[in-house]
Amino acid sequence: MHQKMWILGWITLLGFGLAGLALVYFFQEQQLAALWAGNWSFSAQLLAGAMTGFLGAQLSRWLILRPFFRQERVRYHKLINQWNWSARGIVFISFCAGLGEEMFFRAGLQPLLGLWPTAVVFVLIHGYLNPFNWRISVYGLLMVGLIGIFGHLYEQAGILSAITAHAVFDAVLLFWITSGRLRPGSN
Repeated sequence: MHQKMWILGWITLLGFGLAGLALVYFFQEQQLAALWAGNWSFSAQLLAGAMTGFLGAQLSRWLILRPFFRQERVRYHKLINQWNWSARGIVFISFCAGLGEEMFFRAGLQPLLGLWPTAVVFVLIHGYLNPFNWRISVYGLLMVGLIGIFGHLYEQAGILSAITAHAVFDAVLLFWITSGRLRPGSN
């Protein structure tokens, strides 16, 4: 796996993850043990997260394959495939993003800002709401909805469900984009 990928993964995991834990510890009444326990059993959280992430990735894939999205599909295909991806790399990056970003956005920010404002901030930071590019903004609106669902899953089931949903979502899309089945010219 490419060294930059390892660095990016660790920065995402530790930077976002520790910042999220700090927000929970210093600004919330919730104990860290209760955060990890959640409202549902461990296996129910994993199952709900895996199903949500997989279905969300399929919905995203459907949108990405729409003819109006061709220009962005080409751009993102080139951007993502400039790295030498391996299965191990995809799993590592997906795990780091799932754990780190969900600890920050769901566990840390969402109790302070609310579900929908946090979903919008998440999507804005990722660059998917762009007033100068309506196509990517359409994808961004879908992402606001999906991230809102991740936030709802966190509130109802627990942080492990949101982490799993995020990691599965990223992994499914990355495996698909890097598999060669997504051709830049395809509709």
